[in-house]
Amino acid sequence: MLFSELDKELLLSKITSSTSLKVYVFDMDEEQVVYTNNSIVESLGYTREQVKTFGKNVLQEILHPEDLANAEDRMQRLSSLKDDEEYILVQRYKKSTGEYGWFKNTRSVFKRNALGEVQQVIGIMHEVTEEVDNLKKLHDTQDRFKAIFNSTSDFNFFVDKDFNIITLNQAAILYTEKYAGMKLFPGINLKMAMHDSMHADADIALQQSLQGEIVEITKEYLSATGENIWFRAKFFPVYDEQFKTITGVNVNMRDVTKSVQAKVELEHQNIQLKEIARINSHEIRRPLANILGLIEMLGHYQDDLSSDLKDLIQLLHQSSSELDAVVKKIVVTASKK
Repeated sequence: MLFSELDKELLLSKITSSTSLKVYVFDMDEEQVVYTNNSIVESLGYTREQVKTFGKNVLQEILHPEDLANAEDRMQRLSSLKDDEEYILVQRYKKSTGEYGWFKNTRSVFKRNALGEVQQVIGIMHEVTEEVDNLKKLHDTQDRFKAIFNSTSDFNFFVDKDFNIITLNQAAILYTEKYAGMKLFPGINLKMAMHDSMHADADIALQQSLQGEIVEITKEYLSATGENIWFRAKFFPVYDEQFKTITGVNVNMRDVTKSVQAKVELEHQNIQLKEIARINSHEIRRPLANILGLIEMLGHYQDDLSSDLKDLIQLLHQSSSELDAVVKKIVVTASKK
């Protein structure tokens, strides 16, 4: 059974008046909205009379200026719609309060003229402002995360269970290009940039991390350029949004060669200090102790000594005692290193 155009309009009015769907009909020839149901009027806050007064300027009145761009292309797209085709856009519409809301606008053919051309389109609008705002917040969070991810000097690789790179930061790209002689990007296996001496440790750490463990390795490896480099690598399991399933592993790596070398140098200095303490303890204190002993013996002959010589012996004893105290302090301090 075929409906006449009048029947279709009556049926549309009856259906849309009892639904929460925001429905309108736009006439391509008149370039204006010829029908709106109560729901769309209530959503935007305009009265039917206000919508009618917009006339051909309806888009200029309620569509965001940025969304007006390429309006002619969109009209052309509508005019080429097939009967079973939908044209969907997400745009900003101004409400009667002056605020803009985001709406998903789904349009399809409602009426054709005698030549078979699209004359009217029916649109169903659904407000998605909250969804768009949440999406923006998510994007902002992701942008901040990327900024932090790329600003760190550590090399970060997010890999799958087979070590294939899902994403990596800028530091990782630059470092592996310099020391491994290859530019990494998502899809490449991370082990391709590792020296063979690293593979066994990396495989074990990856499997442990995939089981939920956080694994740390600090070890010296041979780089692709033939240099011995100390790396500190941490493997962190990465979970899905529900924190139930491990989706991959984040490998955080850092070249710690300089800090390890500094530690080795410090240990070497400590050994030297201990040797100095040993020398002080045995080589210096022994003759110093002898001097102190001789001075003590001279004290037994004070009655036979002149007053000037007694003063000299006293000064010698005082200076020797002070030197002995300094040597003891050096020994104690060095032994604590």
